[in-house]
Amino acid sequence: MADFPLPSVDRNDSSDNTYKTMSSLPTSSQISGCKDGSQAELCDVWRDIQGANNWNGLLDPINPILKSEALRYGHFARLCYDAFDGDGYGTCKHSKRELFDKMGVSNTVCIGYQVTKYIYANTDVLRSFFGDKSQDIKGVWLGFVAVSVDTNQLRRLGRRDIVIVWRGNQTTQEWIQDLKDFLVPARLSYKCERTCKDRQPANEGVRIERGFLTCYTSTIHHHEDSVGKFANVSARDLVIAEICRLLKVYENEIDDLSITFTGHSLGAALATLSAYDIKQMLNSKYCSRIPVTVFSFASPRVGNLAFAKQVEQIGVKVLRLVNEADVVPKVPGVLLNENMGFLSKWLNWLPWTYFHVGVELNFSNISPFSIHANNLAYSHKLDVYLNLLEGYNVSQALNSSP
Repeated sequence: MADFPLPSVDRNDSSDNTYKTMSSLPTSSQISGCKDGSQAELCDVWRDIQGANNWNGLLDPINPILKSEALRYGHFARLCYDAFDGDGYGTCKHSKRELFDKMGVSNTVCIGYQVTKYIYANTDVLRSFFGDKSQDIKGVWLGFVAVSVDTNQLRRLGRRDIVIVWRGNQTTQEWIQDLKDFLVPARLSYKCERTCKDRQPANEGVRIERGFLTCYTSTIHHHEDSVGKFANVSARDLVIAEICRLLKVYENEIDDLSITFTGHSLGAALATLSAYDIKQMLNSKYCSRIPVTVFSFASPRVGNLAFAKQVEQIGVKVLRLVNEADVVPKVPGVLLNENMGFLSKWLNWLPWTYFHVGVELNFSNISPFSIHANNLAYSHKLDVYLNLLEGYNVSQALNSSP
């Protein structure tokens, strides 16, 4: 059970809409330009970009601000691949302080952000997925937590942004067979200091793909710098503790703060799972108004219908970017999934019926960048996704939420 203190932020929030857009902000239909003919800026419309209205009117054609932000978060995920030392001990090549500078990341991607925490996980359960050579019980580097700190960046964003980036894998052949079709109960719980009126009760029907959940919750023997000693912790523990710490640091900015998750492939699945987990925790600890958003690239299915409904109910906003030629978003649940209509809901009790979550942005074959469509490995690469997004303008944006 995760037991980390959150700041006591006693807000009189009578609204059930976590993402309620301020009346002074442009609506989704106005986001591309203001009434006076000038172009809207991110700082004015960031709630819409983060999914306040489920990206209605922003996807077909795609809004340029949304495209820019999705690309930016995609490059955060790209950085994880470049920084990972897979031939050594499964660690990051650089320290938290040096990561952005050493990787030479474009200023438009991470300028003004500071890495505050590295995420390590027990990846034994998905060893062939990651292809990690390290068997170190201290865990494998799986991403990082960062926060916007620069004044100019804060002004551009219109808020303070906490970003959680999960590393995935760019190959498919070795690991896809290890995606077992077994869903297991989530059983994610929190110890709260006090009862909250908007506390979200645990949904016993929520089930998660076993490998994803195990990777997220299995413990490792990790050295914690803040206490100067080793402890048995999970990736989940590390993420929750760091978000709680940052919310304590910025407790006076709760109304102008966002939490954004991103990742590619299994990294996208872990981003979705952890966003669900964190939002449950926030809703139980008086911080329900903090927007929690996922920009996922090539995500496999994560859970069942109850999970998809719960993600929507608690207010997690998920934008799934999908290459039609990529096989990974079609698994697990190749046979039993959300595309079966009423049959899928009737068969939801089976431990291998999966449902995608959130809003889907499907690149299909309309983009001029869509080449090598029959090459499964190529179609799954994050660079291909970023190129497709760069050249994307009009397609079909499908909301696959139940």
